[in-house]
Amino acid sequence: NALFYLNVKYKYGGTTEEGMDCSGLVSVAFGEQDIQLPRSSRNIAELGIDVPLKNAKKGDLLFFIIRRNSNNINHVGLIVEIKDEEIFFVHATTSRGVIVSSLSEAYWTKTFIKAKSML
Repeated sequence: NALFYLNVKYKYGGTTEEGMDCSGLVSVAFGEQDIQLPRSSRNIAELGIDVPLKNAKKGDLLFFIIRRNSNNINHVGLIVEIKDEEIFFVHATTSRGVIVSSLSEAYWTKTFIKAKSML
């Protein structure tokens, strides 16, 4: 369960309670379910099945481009709840570590690229 890692600090390349990055969080969470994923959000985004946002469900992944002047996916989050059509996802941020955010927040709406199911 990725929520177990809430408040873990950010560490580039990290995959432990000592620190993790966004793709580390997702790969560890899926690994605990015996699903092996690559270690970069760009490579994870090449797998699975595209899902229209209106059909997204808990456990699906959200992909973002958050670096300016980049055309490559460089951030991933895991949907943990959908409430009244608002999508909440857990992810690792450089500033605040592992947190839950809403896709409705302007920043995440603006940088969102696609949703995918890995199952």
